[in-house]
Amino acid sequence: MDNQTVTLPPLPAYTLKPVPRLVPWLSDFHLSLVLPVLAYWLMSLIFHLISTYNLFSKYRLHTPQEFKTRNRVTVGEVLRSIILQQTIQTALGLWLGYVLEAGDYYGKEEYDIAVWARRMRQVGEAIPYMLAVVGIDARTLGHNMQRYAQSFSPSASAEKPMAIVNLVMTPYIGQREWTGGYTAWEIYAAKTLYWVVEPAARFGIAIMFSDAWQYFWHRAMHSNKWMFRNMHAHHHKIYVPYAFGAFYNTLSEAFLLDTIGTTLSLMLSGLTIRQTMCFSTISVLKGVDDHCGYKLPWDPLQWGNEQNAAFHDIHHQSWGIKSNYSQLYTTFWDHVCDTICNKSNEEITRLYEKGRLAAEEGGKDD
Repeated sequence: MDNQTVTLPPLPAYTLKPVPRLVPWLSDFHLSLVLPVLAYWLMSLIFHLISTYNLFSKYRLHTPQEFKTRNRVTVGEVLRSIILQQTIQTALGLWLGYVLEAGDYYGKEEYDIAVWARRMRQVGEAIPYMLAVVGIDARTLGHNMQRYAQSFSPSASAEKPMAIVNLVMTPYIGQREWTGGYTAWEIYAAKTLYWVVEPAARFGIAIMFSDAWQYFWHRAMHSNKWMFRNMHAHHHKIYVPYAFGAFYNTLSEAFLLDTIGTTLSLMLSGLTIRQTMCFSTISVLKGVDDHCGYKLPWDPLQWGNEQNAAFHDIHHQSWGIKSNYSQLYTTFWDHVCDTICNKSNEEITRLYEKGRLAAEEGGKDD
């Protein structure tokens, strides 16, 4: 293998400018604080109307009578707690935004795409050396791949190999039409990495961290008697979950699980303000949906996801309170730590029926 250095074109200059606001009279940062609050109230109101008029009753996890007799806290108490919690969280968000000078800028896109293209070329430069470790000559391999590709397209000229060869081995087979610049496939791949793969990875990191944070702290609050009594028992006054009660917590739990957890998720993942807007809003919608009390087949937040209203509802029952700790996105940690409810579907159905009958008789089974 001949020694050669892959050309690295210079990175383009850029000028940063503030991203134009989505709403002219409100900054994107302030909008990122407002949207989750609006999402909570709007989503909760929709499910409240569904429940009040007993719509889609066949998908309801509990009867209206259970809702009236089994919960240990009134709707008024829940709403007052939520308003106080949201007020404090919004104030903390405003303070963090001021301290961190939060804001998105644009103008660096071409530079970042060029950085990805440069990284790919640097990886490409390393390929011959990696192949040499296992006794493969990159130049010979490239020529062989070119001849193999041309066997499927005899009319192709020797100077212009097929796309697959150009994609994988062009730097190692001689002539480089892209000397001094990037090839079309490099730019295309770099744009895909920048616009699709990188944001998806950031959202993935935020989701994984958030799920882990929620699971282990939530489980700790059930394992530690002091934490349960002083921080988490508040939430378990709701035996029949409903949308408005999704974030009915003590201020200490809300601060630990939601404020700190979400802030760390966003910092570790590096989401932009607008990506934060999406992540925070979807997280609130998912939290409300997980407590909605309905297993609706057309609900996109419950499609193909074990972490849904039926899953979390089990955790709110006295017989399931030591299982199903996962919240929001996945049940990964419940499976890994073996805390999934191990009761059969038949037994779960029987226990739910017991709760319905007790409510009808005016008793409380929990």
